[in-house]
Amino acid sequence: KSNDYIENMNLFSVAMGDAAEEAYNYAVQVNRALGIDTSEWIRNQGVFKQITSGFGVVEDQANLMSKVLTQIGYDISSFFNISIEESMQKVQSGISGELEPLRRLGYALDQATLQEIAYAHGIDESITKMTQAEKSYLRFFAIVEQSENVMGDMSRTIQTPANAMRILNQQITQLQRALGNLLLPILQ
Repeated sequence: KSNDYIENMNLFSVAMGDAAEEAYNYAVQVNRALGIDTSEWIRNQGVFKQITSGFGVVEDQANLMSKVLTQIGYDISSFFNISIEESMQKVQSGISGELEPLRRLGYALDQATLQEIAYAHGIDESITKMTQAEKSYLRFFAIVEQSENVMGDMSRTIQTPANAMRILNQQITQLQRALGNLLLPILQ
């Protein structure tokens, strides 16, 4: 777990660039408020940043998108009572343009829906002529807009048995990492 944290921190630091410190501080705040493992949070946020940046999304917007998508991933996990890992994979697939994983949860990310969202936001360009960055913005808007019932579910239902178990598992992981940190110098 200690080694995982080191690797997650590397991914996060490189992906987030100049925004890494501020984003890390936010992850620590989330940890204090909800007990979510900082290592897992930064890994997920780093992956989302890498995905959106890869599509050509401007850095500041990719930073915001990665933060929001990470939050939504935890809320989807709580709302639909699925594992955090499964939830994050579904959101990663959705922002990348894969329809099926989030469709199973009731999200519509098909071209017709994205075109409607474009029109609703005053964009007249056809989806077929858009860049990957533009399409990822539309997918992001679609995920956020369709997460109205989901948003905030983790914090709203933090005391439920399912979320209490999620948080307990996260705290056990943090304990394992702390013990690993004690042994790491010996191994080195």
